[in-house]
Amino acid sequence: MARREVTQYYDDMDNSPLNEDEVNVVDFSVNGVDYTMDLSTENQQKFQDAVGPFVNVARRKGRGGNRRSTTQRDTNSAERNRKIREWARKNGVEVSSRGRISADVVEAYRKAQG
Repeated sequence: MARREVTQYYDDMDNSPLNEDEVNVVDFSVNGVDYTMDLSTENQQKFQDAVGPFVNVARRKGRGGNRRSTTQRDTNSAERNRKIREWARKNGVEVSSRGRISADVVEAYRKAQG
């Protein structure tokens, strides 16, 4: 029997379905907390329009020497996400191949790992 897995992407703002080529991953930080979201082109533009005036007057901040390198953090996150996606697929849990992994899937993975 053949099996076909289909990944469906959704806009994090309005939950509208997106094709893979329509997904715009937006990363940003507020008060030292990093965020990421998947948006349609339209909602990405709305985000840019909303934060644009603040970005235009803001100063870029250099990275402090105490912080772990972004590369190390990104590598750890990518590896963790790869393991979660692999576990989810093996256990019949629907998960996208890129973008944010839902909190429910992450929690199920953590519980399964003990």
